Amino acid sequence: MKVTDRSLIGMLLGWLIIFEGFFALSISSSATVEGIGGIKASTFELAAIQLILLGLFISASWALKLAFPQLERPMAMRIMNAMTYLAMATVMAEGIAVALLAGDVSVEGFGGVGKKWIVLVGAQLFAVGVMSLRLWRLRNTRSDNWVVELLGSSVATLIMLEGLTAVGIAGTTRVIGVTGFQESTISTGGWLLFALGALAFLPWWLNQDPWIGPRTKRYLSDNITLLLMSIIGALIMAGTALATTMAGPVAVEGAGSVIKIVVVAGLAQLFALGALLPVMWALRNERLDRHFIPSFLAPAAMVMLAAEGVFAMALSANTRIDGIGWIMQSTFWLAGAQLAIVSLAGLSAWLLKGISLLGPRLRSVFSWMSIGAMALIALEGLAVTILATNLLVEGFSSVRETYILIVGAQMVILALLSLACLPRGRGSSRRLLMAGTGAAGFFILMLPLAILL
Repeated sequence: MKVTDRSLIGMLLGWLIIFEGFFALSISSSATVEGIGGIKASTFELAAIQLILLGLFISASWALKLAFPQLERPMAMRIMNAMTYLAMATVMAEGIAVALLAGDVSVEGFGGVGKKWIVLVGAQLFAVGVMSLRLWRLRNTRSDNWVVELLGSSVATLIMLEGLTAVGIAGTTRVIGVTGFQESTISTGGWLLFALGALAFLPWWLNQDPWIGPRTKRYLSDNITLLLMSIIGALIMAGTALATTMAGPVAVEGAGSVIKIVVVAGLAQLFALGALLPVMWALRNERLDRHFIPSFLAPAAMVMLAAEGVFAMALSANTRIDGIGWIMQSTFWLAGAQLAIVSLAGLSAWLLKGISLLGPRLRSVFSWMSIGAMALIALEGLAVTILATNLLVEGFSSVRETYILIVGAQMVILALLSLACLPRGRGSSRRLLMAGTGAAGFFILMLPLAILL
C-alpha cells in the first residue's frame, strides 16, 4: 500500500471535516440565528452528525483507494466514486450556504458567536470541500512537485475563501475618518475576488485532469497559463494597492468593527497571495531536489518584501521621527510604494528569465535585474537599520527604536537571502553566482555594523 501526497492530504481534509462535526456536536443545543430564527437542539445535532458522516465517508473513500489502488472499473467502485464526488460537493454547498446566510448566533449554554466568525466557518468549509474535490479528481495522476502544487492550489483557494468571506459579511461599511461603501459595493468586490480565485484555481485542476487535460493543453500551455496567472495576480495587487489609500479602522453594519492594524495586515497578505499566483505556477515543473530550495526561497523573499511595502503603504500617516521631525503621509506612502515596486520589479525579472522563448541573452539581463533590485533593497534596509529611532504614527501609536531596527535588519536578511539563492537555480552562469554570493556576503558583513551604529 503506497501512500501518495494526494491521498494523505485528502484524508487529513476528511479528518478536519470530522473534527468540525464533532465540535459542532459537542456544543449542540437550542440556538437562535439573527435573521433566521430559532433552531432546535435536535436540528443542530442532525447538522453536526451529517457533517461527521460526510467526513467519515470522504476519509473512508481515500482509505479504500489506498487499500485497492487498481479497483476503478467495477460498478461498485464507480458508484462509490460518484458518491464521493457528491459528498465533497455537499460540503462545498453547505459552506457557501453557511457563509451567505450567516448571522449572529446565540447557543444555549455556550454563548454568542458573531456573524463574521460564522461566515469564516462557512468559507473555510467551502475551501476544504473544493480542495478535497480537486484531490479526488486527480487521485490517479502523478504530481511533479507536490509542495508547489499544494501551495499553488491553496493560494487560489484562499483567495476564493476571502472573496466568499467578504460577500458573507457585506454590509454598509464605514472606513472611519476616510469614506464609506454601500453593501452592494462590498458584495460585488467579494464576488469579483471569488471569481479571480476560481480562475486561478482552475489551471491547477484542468491541466492535470485525466479527461480535460489532454484536450486543453494546446490552449493552456505553461506560458499562456503563466500570463493568465500574472494578469489575475496583477488585478488583485492593483486593487489592494488602491485600497491602501483608504485604509483605516472599519465598521461593517451587522458584522462589527476591526482596528486599522488588522485592515493593514489583511491588505498586505492579500497582496502577497496575488504575487504568489504566478510564482507558484512558474515553479510547478521544478523537481523536488536540492535545487528547489533556492529556487523557491528567492521569489518567496521578494514577495515578502513587496508585501511589507504594501503594509507600509496601508499604515501610512503623518509621522514624527525623533531627531528629524514630521513627515507627511504621502511621503510615508511613497516609501512603502517604492519598496513594493522595486520588489515586484525583481520578481517580474525572475519570472521573465524563466521563459525559454526569450533567448539566453535576454534571460541573462533579467537575472542581473533581479540581483540589482535585491541589492538596492538591502542598501535601503541598512539605511533603515542605521537611522532607526522612535516614531509616532498619527492615528496608530508610537513605535520604539528597537522595532524599527528589527524592520531594517529583516529587510537586509530577506534581500541577502534572495541574493544568495537567485544564482543557485538551474542554468545560472558562474558570473551571476559570484556576483550574487559576493553581494550577499557583503551585506552579511555590513549588517552587524549597521546594528551597532
